[in-house]
Amino acid sequence: MRALPSLYIAGLLAILSIACSSDASRLSSPAHRSSPDVSSASTPAPDQLLGETADLVITKVADRKNVHIGENLSFTITVTNLGPGAAAGVVFGDPLPDPLNPVSFTSGDGTVTGTFCTVESLPSGASATATLVATPIANPARSERRFTNTAFVESASPDPDGSNNHASVEIHIVGKTN
Repeated sequence: MRALPSLYIAGLLAILSIACSSDASRLSSPAHRSSPDVSSASTPAPDQLLGETADLVITKVADRKNVHIGENLSFTITVTNLGPGAAAGVVFGDPLPDPLNPVSFTSGDGTVTGTFCTVESLPSGASATATLVATPIANPARSERRFTNTAFVESASPDPDGSNNHASVEIHIVGKTN
């Protein structure tokens, strides 16, 4: 699911590249002589083709860092668009690591599928929030008791700073196994 926005962008760029190409033979044909000469025009940069950039930032907060087997753990995931433009096709969520099982994932800001949310458009300055509730697996191996849980955000709009598109929290499963 994470690859959809990247594939969307690549496909859109390919279509725009074909549609925006200048064919000198067409420009010299009689049917096109009245058209302005665009053979010297440069092809716009991908950012110009797709619109303004939208700097998306994701944060993730856990209600606690230590969780016992059988207890629920809640994460609040917030995506904020720092602009300058609106972000289109925003997808954010949390591909849960093996030591956690999903209980619920809710958001009033978009369409929820599993532990992911899709927001059609997120204006500059706006935020979208989701709440993920998970519980530890019943019998985690010793190596699964300490782990990092990471949420991500992607968009079809160009993002000038991808370094703030992931947010992580460290979790520790404590107590005896069932």
